[in-house]
Amino acid sequence: MKKNIYALILIAILLLLFLDRCTAYNITTNDLFRSKDLKNSKSLIEKPQSKNYEIVLVEGTFPILYDTINNEFYVSNNKGLTKYDYFGNIVISDDLAKEKYTSVFDFANFIPYVFAENGVYDFSGKKLVYTKFLQILNSQNEIKDADFKLLFEKYYNDAEIVVYDTARNFDYQADNLPMYFKIKNNWILLFSQKGDNRFTHSLSSEFETETIGQIDFLNFPAKFADKRLIVLKDQKKRIYSTKQIGEEIDDNYLKMYSTQLLKEQKFDYQSSNSIKLISRKKDEYYHTGGYFNFPDWFFPSFINTAYYQVVYNNESLFFKEKAIMYSKNLECESDLYLYELPKHFRTKSKVAFMHYAVNIGGYANDSTGIYEPIIKNAGLYILRQKLDRADLQSVSKKID
Repeated sequence: MKKNIYALILIAILLLLFLDRCTAYNITTNDLFRSKDLKNSKSLIEKPQSKNYEIVLVEGTFPILYDTINNEFYVSNNKGLTKYDYFGNIVISDDLAKEKYTSVFDFANFIPYVFAENGVYDFSGKKLVYTKFLQILNSQNEIKDADFKLLFEKYYNDAEIVVYDTARNFDYQADNLPMYFKIKNNWILLFSQKGDNRFTHSLSSEFETETIGQIDFLNFPAKFADKRLIVLKDQKKRIYSTKQIGEEIDDNYLKMYSTQLLKEQKFDYQSSNSIKLISRKKDEYYHTGGYFNFPDWFFPSFINTAYYQVVYNNESLFFKEKAIMYSKNLECESDLYLYELPKHFRTKSKVAFMHYAVNIGGYANDSTGIYEPIIKNAGLYILRQKLDRADLQSVSKKID
């Protein structure tokens, strides 16, 4: 009799383990085990809040850059930029969709300028300012080498700002690269000589090092004056807020490619702030498209609703979003990152950025023709103080 009871108990335990591990039923992850705070959690798009902070969707994407002089943040916005003040409020936002060429596709230079076909968009002030080029020279290789050398060196010596760009916007048959000079508030666009590869981004063997965020020309480095911007960092995952398409720039990358330097490597980004997964529940199987047509429970992967706690400046913000738990993993893959300023700049701004990077594809909506991602709320968010207009004025006076 006892053996039968033990056998039944064992079978029941194995059944519960099977249901919990291999099916979409929630046993150990049931709502019964969740606190009221977690059950009432908002999604990221619904602005999760604490007493003094909130999380808000960002108008733009990587890179995330910071102006140490004016205490402002920049993110790439299609062909243009979006600028945020030190409270996390939008100052300027323009995607420059009307422009044929712009210089932000790879953001090779960390500066608040966007160079277009016929002029320069300056995002560094309180309003967006457009200045047409005073001159556009050598676009069709019309200048002889000796004359080019004299002209280039004169412009370089006279200019307070010199910026070199990449080749992807212009005439590939001309095989020259744009070089921008700001001289007495006028901008001049001079194209390099045909086939010149003395730029750091051209994989020239003449350069021993390359500074990420700044293209240089051999013996004539770029001049950014006080306009150079810096990147933020997720210290826990050691990733910098450079452009995130392709290979991420993290500490391991910089060790591997030791000839590529990032000036921010010397900064201290240590932080006690964090994002923690507190709880989860299974929603449905995630079909990974395996070669063999096994049943879902055989190698089960799940789309989960995950519940998170952001600990920021000793306050907690709770939210829920989708996460993936693959069959071979014991933890959810949530792909959440918290990008912060270096420690010595955090007294100037209480702003951080959060990236929710889960991407498992999507599908085309037949009725609208629009691509619909499976995970809806993936993207970049800003973590900022909740302040009303009176508070903003009061804090502004203290910081100024």
